[in-house]
Amino acid sequence: MRAVAVALAAVGLLATACAGHAADDNKELIVGTWEIVYSDAKDVPVGTKLEFTKDGKMKLSAKVDGREVTANGGYKVDKDTLTLTGPDGTKNDKSRICLLNKTSFIINDEIEDKVMVFKRVKAK
Repeated sequence: MRAVAVALAAVGLLATACAGHAADDNKELIVGTWEIVYSDAKDVPVGTKLEFTKDGKMKLSAKVDGREVTANGGYKVDKDTLTLTGPDGTKNDKSRICLLNKTSFIINDEIEDKVMVFKRVKAK
């Protein structure tokens, strides 16, 4: 019985360590281009692409009413929080990073209770 308790404690500590490590990796994993494959936010259509660069810049591109629209801004990752800023640097949208790995990215806007699911766009 004691061996089971020790094993469960070890698994718990390992899971906690991995969760902390994953949050530290978010700054590196987010760099690249991501496409929205699901969004319950009506103002952000499926197919919208976000490109995050290493220097904290973000480019959004989407099709709205049949025409291509782009916008530039910035971003900051702090553990499991993603903050997006507009081109003037004043608009802040904060979302919680629920999942971020090499191929998938899920964020939750906890204020508006909206979820967006992204897939990584492979470089051409």
